[in-house]
Amino acid sequence: MNIVGLVKRSYSDYGTIFKDSLYTFIAEELRNNFAWSLSVLLILIATIVGLYCWRRIYLKKLRDKAAQLLFLRNDPSQLRFRKRDKMLFYGRRMLRKMKSISGQAYNSQERKHRNFIRNAKRFLHIQKEKDPIQLKVVGPPAEYLEEAAEGKEGVPLDALYMLQSIRIFGHFEKLVFLEICRQTKIINLIAGESLIKVGDPDDSVFIVQSGQVNVFLNNPDGSSIALKVVRKGESVTSLLSFIDVLVGNTSQYKTVTARAMENSKVILLPMSAFKKVFDESPDLLVRVIQVIMIRLQRVTITALHNYLGLSTEYIQCSSQRKKVAVPLKNSPGHRRVPSDVQAPSHSLVGHTVTGEARPDMLADLADHVGSRRPSALPSEPMDDTLMKSIAVEGFLKELGLKEEDRTVVEQNIDIKEIAPGTTLTHQGRSDDVLLIFVISGGLTIAQYPQVNIGCNKKLDKSDNHTVTIHPGDVVGGLAVLTGESSLYTIKAKHFSRVGLLQKEIIYNIMRERPAVVLDIANCVVKRLSPLVRQCDFALDWNFLESGRAVYRQDENSDCTYIVLNGRLRSVITHSDGKKEIVGEYGKGDLIGIVEMITETPRTTTVMAVRDSELAKLPEGLFNAIKFKYPIVVTQLISLLSHRILGSMQARPITGSSLTTVPFDTNQQIQHRYSTVAIVPISEDVPLTAFTYELYHSLCAIGSTLRLTSDVVRKTLGPQIMDQSNEYRLTSWLGQQEDRNNIALYQCDLTFGPWTQRCLRQADVILIVGLGDRSPTIGSLETQINQLAIRTAKELVLLHHEGAARPTNTTTWLNMRAWVSGHHHIQCPKRMFTRRSQYRINDLYSKVLMSEPNIHSDFSRLARWLTGNSVGLVLGGGGARGAAHVGMFKAIQEAGIPIDMVGGVSIGAFMGALWCSEKNVTTVTQKAREWCKKMTQWGRQLMDLTYPITSMFSGRDFNQTIRGTFGDVYIEDLWIPYFTLTTDISASCARTHTHGSLWRYVRSSMSLSGYMPPLCDPKDGHLLLDGGYVNNLPVV
Repeated sequence: MNIVGLVKRSYSDYGTIFKDSLYTFIAEELRNNFAWSLSVLLILIATIVGLYCWRRIYLKKLRDKAAQLLFLRNDPSQLRFRKRDKMLFYGRRMLRKMKSISGQAYNSQERKHRNFIRNAKRFLHIQKEKDPIQLKVVGPPAEYLEEAAEGKEGVPLDALYMLQSIRIFGHFEKLVFLEICRQTKIINLIAGESLIKVGDPDDSVFIVQSGQVNVFLNNPDGSSIALKVVRKGESVTSLLSFIDVLVGNTSQYKTVTARAMENSKVILLPMSAFKKVFDESPDLLVRVIQVIMIRLQRVTITALHNYLGLSTEYIQCSSQRKKVAVPLKNSPGHRRVPSDVQAPSHSLVGHTVTGEARPDMLADLADHVGSRRPSALPSEPMDDTLMKSIAVEGFLKELGLKEEDRTVVEQNIDIKEIAPGTTLTHQGRSDDVLLIFVISGGLTIAQYPQVNIGCNKKLDKSDNHTVTIHPGDVVGGLAVLTGESSLYTIKAKHFSRVGLLQKEIIYNIMRERPAVVLDIANCVVKRLSPLVRQCDFALDWNFLESGRAVYRQDENSDCTYIVLNGRLRSVITHSDGKKEIVGEYGKGDLIGIVEMITETPRTTTVMAVRDSELAKLPEGLFNAIKFKYPIVVTQLISLLSHRILGSMQARPITGSSLTTVPFDTNQQIQHRYSTVAIVPISEDVPLTAFTYELYHSLCAIGSTLRLTSDVVRKTLGPQIMDQSNEYRLTSWLGQQEDRNNIALYQCDLTFGPWTQRCLRQADVILIVGLGDRSPTIGSLETQINQLAIRTAKELVLLHHEGAARPTNTTTWLNMRAWVSGHHHIQCPKRMFTRRSQYRINDLYSKVLMSEPNIHSDFSRLARWLTGNSVGLVLGGGGARGAAHVGMFKAIQEAGIPIDMVGGVSIGAFMGALWCSEKNVTTVTQKAREWCKKMTQWGRQLMDLTYPITSMFSGRDFNQTIRGTFGDVYIEDLWIPYFTLTTDISASCARTHTHGSLWRYVRSSMSLSGYMPPLCDPKDGHLLLDGGYVNNLPVV
């Protein structure tokens, strides 16, 4: 009997009956109850719609979550919770729970618990190690990128405008200055009213208190050109007219007019108000005339000659001067003495004693385009007595001396016969400045343009402007008055006879008779062309204190500036309010020329980093000179070409740089400092020896000056630090800076007047400490940061020669948020030997006679300060990178220093070796050992892993690199170092200048598919070989 078949048939029959009955029941119900059927249909539709909406909402949430994850991946500032971190988190939490119940376990269970913890730690690779010290990346303080708030309390408004607009008024005593202010008048002008007309006497100083006044230059055809726009606090005057008024030759306005463009209030100060002051204080007369001559030399001549290319347009020829000459009146306090020497019309004296024929103090700047003077060389030879008598008489006339002064001149005058080609005065030197009176023959004056090569200023003798000086002329007066370097070179053109007066003799005469300075200055003014006077109306000499803005972003660009002294910083403000340093400018730089020429608003804000002197050239002056002298256009094209070329050479490396310190303000700025202040952290720092060593290395690059408080007091007197002598000290320091490429200011151990002066004069401050001591902050550092908050500061750590690799550099830097960078210096043994100041000076007087070692750390620091550092960048190439070792040796043998190193891939490894050791033998040995480990097949076979990310796990590779370098930070290397990696998390290049050395070297050597990427401990991003983005990261 088939029971199974029977059961199957019965089940199938029951299923059929069930299906048929259910279908019949539903059909009957739908026919009998239509409302119920409709409700079922609606429920079904609502269910479908609900499912559809839920699906849309769910997909939207998924898309939002994916977008957020993508944003976190692309945003390098966000940190990720890695899988390995999650594993460690849960593992540690489990261990903590196990420890909490360990006290309740039995002995056998306790033993099992300990074994479990030991195995878990081994599996999770949990080690008891301290967290690595990370360099605190902080931005610069707000004051570093912002201008200081203006305001001078306790000074009347009129007096404040006079102080700001007229440079010489700042050198008067307060009581004297206020006495002069009492003689001022207020002029109210309506729009369109004239302030200055042609024919008005040029005997007053006008200072705009409110409103706006325009200065115009009138052409012979009746047209006029806007020369200058004078706004609130600025002045309308020519200081050359100041000399005319003091002498008694008040001139008139011939080509310059001024008109109010809106309702204005102007302060009028008559120049005659100074005569009484000078009669009571003759020394003040010498000081003011010296300032006017310095302005003429440093502002007017610098602008017209060095930047506008004008030379022969300075001096009017003899025929022009005779037509416009005015009989010279006696200077206050003395009278002129007629000459006892009579000569025929062709003789020397006939050309010397005339009032019209003034000696040419600036003859180096122009050729004589008028008629030549007859030679004074007689056919028969002159004896020494006659030559001396002629020279003495000429000097008495030109210096306005009395007859009783003849003996002084006769005793100190030198009569010389010089052969053709003999040089009397050298351009750029101040040690051979003197007054020269040509008795017979002729001299040539040549001015060579200066060319900056590195830090050295050299003369380009291929382009010079030669002038012939005839008998009866006196040259050298301008350099004698200013006390600065000569603007020209004077040579003998023919066999000549000259009379010489050394500048020391002139200074002695000026002490006895201060009014002599007026005659010498008047000689200069009388020979100047109208162009110089017109430019003197337009040019301004501005003095800015630290933190003051030269101009601000988005202002109208109607002028340009020349940096005479000091340092400026250019800062751009982005649309989001973030500020960024664009560049820094030093002595001789031209600021704002591009915006002025293109007539676009200012693109940045420029402020004074330290006390600075600027020459302001208005746009109207450029246009006026450009139309009259087309050569200016050529000069401007040359200036702009050099500016573009310089910006291209100084262009920074492209790419993101997350691990670069943002406060490294010098990264994109050309290092070329003129003044350096040296401050000790503690009293045991060998500051004098350090300054001598740095001075020794800098002398090999260019002329260098070392200044201390003892040197300054010995040179200028013990009272030079007093407030009354501030102008004298400032002027003397400015002259020393102009004569040298770089000046070292050695500060005192206390925060006294000299230390404060050093900080005010400094372009950069070196904070010097001992690297083997525990990190501390010196007593002077906090005060320094408050006084010179905008000045760049560098930390210098001194180490003994042969000392071990530096440590704790990160701690030193984290304690000083105001430091921009650091330098490790290995010092010779002689620096740390205790000696008296006298023995130190005696020791280094011998050391300075030897040549410095160009491979020393002091030479490296000197090249960094002067912008002459030599960088080396090593590219990738795998095993071929071992050739870098031989290149290090070849570079050393060729005498080429290495000041900073960068590398990619194998170049990162070799470069880090060199920065860590600085020794070819040690580098070769360590590179050989590492290469041997990399070629051992057994180590590589043991490092194989499942090839999901890479062929090797990278564990052995990490051990070899870490074993080579150790746990060293990039900040601890002897030489500055950087490496480049590829950030695959953010898809960009990363430049690393601080952090764990072996990690970033390993990251830069991580070839994709061969080694896994390394995780950056800073932000968790994955880093690969830098060769994928830039195999040789150079500009």
